[in-house]
Amino acid sequence: MEENVREELRQEESKKILETINDEYNIGKVQEMIKDNKIEFEYADKNYRVRLLSVKEKDELDFLRRKYFGKLLTDKEILMEKDLIRLYKERGLDIEEEFDKEIGRVNKKIADTNYKLGESLANKGGEIIFKTYREELEKLTNELYELMIRKNHLLEFSLEQQLINYVAKIASYLSLDIKVEENWMRAFNSIDDYLQSDEKLINLSATYSMAIMYRI
Repeated sequence: MEENVREELRQEESKKILETINDEYNIGKVQEMIKDNKIEFEYADKNYRVRLLSVKEKDELDFLRRKYFGKLLTDKEILMEKDLIRLYKERGLDIEEEFDKEIGRVNKKIADTNYKLGESLANKGGEIIFKTYREELEKLTNELYELMIRKNHLLEFSLEQQLINYVAKIASYLSLDIKVEENWMRAFNSIDDYLQSDEKLINLSATYSMAIMYRI
């Protein structure tokens, strides 16, 4: 009974997070903002952009990732994801059964809907059909985000998840530029400066950076 209540609370929390993300960062419109592998945006009266990383920046990301990975490995209090999943299963929560299979199902539906949308565009199916598929895609994407948020909450303290989160922040820091007069330059001098900056700017740049890198 207690576990059911906790699960309901987790679901409510993930829905609120998803609503906040959509309201604050316009997730549904991010793809439309990408031009030439860049997203330009204004925040606090300053012009910013995120972009794909250069080869040199990818090397820098890899160096910082390996450095942080080594740090995580020395912390004996941090569990590997497989060990955390095993502990959850022993307590009655099968993450593979409850989340991974559902995520796979939703991803398949997204792929199928994308295919149908492509067919509709190729065959000039009309605005109504196009809108129907777009609305279905938005609904499925929200469902996918909700599942991933809930799963990530359960695994957020695993070594792998902490590394993934940190790498996302590094990528955002490296890809974030600020416009000074007519020139673009890196917005922050170091990852520490970036992580100590405005939280909303961090979240915006991370959202846009991941959209460009992974085409979410």
